Amino acid sequence: MWTAAGRRLHQQRDLHAILRTAHRRCCTRPIGGGLDAPAAPPGDLRTLSGVGMLIHQFKALLAPKKIYPWRSSHLQSLELEPMLFQTPNPIKKKKPTPLFSILFPNPDEGMSARLRLAGGGAPRRDAAPPRPRRLRRQIMNDDGDDKVQCKKEKIVTATKKGAAVLDQYIPDNIKTAYHVLQVGDEIYDATMNQTNVGGNNNKFYIIQALGTRGKGKLQGPFSREQAIDEFERKFHDKTDIHWSYRKGSHCYAHKYTWLEMDYGEADKETNKKTSSITNQLEETKLETRTASFISLVCDISMMKQQMVEIGYNADKLPLGKLSKSTILKGYDVLKRISNVISGADTDRTQLEQLTGEFYSVIPHDFGFKKMSEFIIDTPQKLKAKLEMVEALSEIEIAIKLLEDDSSDQDDPLYARYKQFCCDFTPLEVDSEEYSMARERKIKTYLTNTHGKTHTGYTVDIVQIFKVSRPGEMERFQKFASAGNRMLLWHGSRLTNWAGILSQGLRIAPPEAPISGFMFGKGVYFADMFSKSANYCCASEACKSGVLLLCEVALGEMNELLYGDFGADNLPNGKLSTKGVGQTEPNIAESKITDDGMVIPLGKPEKGSLMYNEYIVYNVDQIRMRYILNVNFNFKRWG
Repeated sequence: MWTAAGRRLHQQRDLHAILRTAHRRCCTRPIGGGLDAPAAPPGDLRTLSGVGMLIHQFKALLAPKKIYPWRSSHLQSLELEPMLFQTPNPIKKKKPTPLFSILFPNPDEGMSARLRLAGGGAPRRDAAPPRPRRLRRQIMNDDGDDKVQCKKEKIVTATKKGAAVLDQYIPDNIKTAYHVLQVGDEIYDATMNQTNVGGNNNKFYIIQALGTRGKGKLQGPFSREQAIDEFERKFHDKTDIHWSYRKGSHCYAHKYTWLEMDYGEADKETNKKTSSITNQLEETKLETRTASFISLVCDISMMKQQMVEIGYNADKLPLGKLSKSTILKGYDVLKRISNVISGADTDRTQLEQLTGEFYSVIPHDFGFKKMSEFIIDTPQKLKAKLEMVEALSEIEIAIKLLEDDSSDQDDPLYARYKQFCCDFTPLEVDSEEYSMARERKIKTYLTNTHGKTHTGYTVDIVQIFKVSRPGEMERFQKFASAGNRMLLWHGSRLTNWAGILSQGLRIAPPEAPISGFMFGKGVYFADMFSKSANYCCASEACKSGVLLLCEVALGEMNELLYGDFGADNLPNGKLSTKGVGQTEPNIAESKITDDGMVIPLGKPEKGSLMYNEYIVYNVDQIRMRYILNVNFNFKRWG
């Protein structure tokens, strides 16, 4: 006998506590009947012998407040419409409680396999089924004087046994006995996501095959192979893709998209290491200022918070499980969206479909807004999503760095420092170099090049580090004779710096849309501090920012007045591109160092566009010189 039980979450989309209904279904089949056997008649409750398989399917609630469950005391085929109540706050974390679960214990169990299916999402607003009358009074009286008795919610913790984490809604007695099934390199765990912009729904589906081994021999009609067959059948049903060919496959319209997970050891270890970084500042052998900086850029909770702020749903696809292939798929969908936007006739229907595909690959949290508001239909929206995927790419590198067990974990901050493969030297206040760098050069450069249009904030310098990366000087040397070397700014999100410092500045991959880069795919710099500071994306919630000052070998530049997506195809003899702006530092006030590097720290003069941009298409033309850790002070208007 196998039994399926299900529920569907309906995400609330109204601030006045709109009540949705959940769909549950359970049915029974006779032992040994196979997948196509007819359902057992009502009352046929033959027990399992030796091995059991449970298919437990439900829709998970993302932010529940109160739940009014219905539980079945029998196993007949049935369909019910229970009620649920959800608060209008998808960001604030709540303790989730499963609506529905049916267990089939087997005391004689030897080796068994269970199939765990879970799903969740928001239905169309006009598709909610009618409320059952018998629960309506309880729901309506929730904010009145009548009290409804509900069981106290239980805190759910992650349980990892084997390669994958068991789904949080699996009952505790199942968690203690089972683990996610793994055969060779195959891990039978799948998270799928489906976003349908036109239908205004955003849902996910989780399926796991669970196995356990006891003292007895393999018994019962449901072997490991049968559990795997059912897992693969359900996966194909939801995605229209065969399990064996899931990697590299594209999404299908109105089907779920498989989210590829990285099954590293990030779950326990990363959390442990991250907490150690924040708690061992006083114990590390690193210099205090360097230790504080390493702690800042390696903070996983900061990375998660910043991604949540720009709409990423880390509950569906945790940052620690990001895979490189998922990020490349995100780039690929954005490239196809870019092609539609730049076409002569913009196809709105196609944009809706591609937008849904992007949100299926890169999960988002839309709160209670209509999903039609989030269609990626302008170059500005496309660029914002491109920056999100770039940030996820840097985070994926950072996560791999933080879960590396080969480092000395007695001093986690020092271990992270060594993994960066960078030499950081804090500039001393009483040293001549610090005085020259901060007061006469860097601070002047920063102050003089704060653009007149960037008046919403000021910045304070927290610390300046002199930085060098092994091998960078040698690679840079072959361009040193080209001339026109300048010290230029580069800013980026705080989430990106662990990846940048460990891997260096990099050029976007081929999968990224070229239309997201005004002058082609390259590394962008500015001679105006605030132009680069805006790319730090600091906020009132996180005021810290990090910028680089790099020596850039520009050589002879291809000067352009307007954007050109193909600018990376440089004319013969040119080494870089300059987007000429309206405002640029006064060249006459620039300083030239002893080795011939130009620091354009003069006060701005008007030009033809807005601000200059300098782009190189070979990372060997870049040499990191200084890192600035700054604090943003945002002005309050009115």
